Parts: sequence; structure tokens; C-alpha cells
Amino acid sequence: MDDLERMRRAAAITAALAQAPGPVTMLDPRPLVKVRVTYGRAIAVTPTHVLHEWVRYREWHCRWDEKRLVERVEEGEWLGEEIDAEMG
Repeated sequence: MDDLERMRRAAAITAALAQAPGPVTMLDPRPLVKVRVTYGRAIAVTPTHVLHEWVRYREWHCRWDEKRLVERVEEGEWLGEEIDAEMG
């Protein structure tokens, strides 16, 4: 991942955090999660939502989803695309 992609992701996360539905707790390390059929990593949580990131078709995304939709998964169960891989 190049510096421009790192900055783009950081800006998107900052923007999402500004729209948080409640007080935020950042997660470190970021646990592996599954939201519906999408695999990714949780970035932050509020009492009701989880901010998660994922890659689909080599395109990175992040968004808030309700906690009830988020399931923590172990590495052996995780079927997502590599999140930190080179995108170009």
C-alpha cells in the first residue's frame, strides 16, 4: 500500500469517526469480523455500532453497522480479501 492510499484511508476513517453514532472506542489490534457476508476488520465501536473496514474487488471500504450485524471471527474462519495489500 502506498502513502497516498494510506492517507485516503486515514481521511475516510476520520470522516466516519466524525459521524459516529455515540462515544467511540478505538480497537487495537483490529479484530477480524464478518458483517452479513462481508469479511473485514473492526476499527472502532460505540455502544450500538461498529466501524469496520473491508476490501471487495481490490477496493477498500469502511462504514458503521449495527453491532447486532457484526460477528467476530477467528483467522481460520475469515474469508476476506487482504486489507493491507498493494492496491495497484
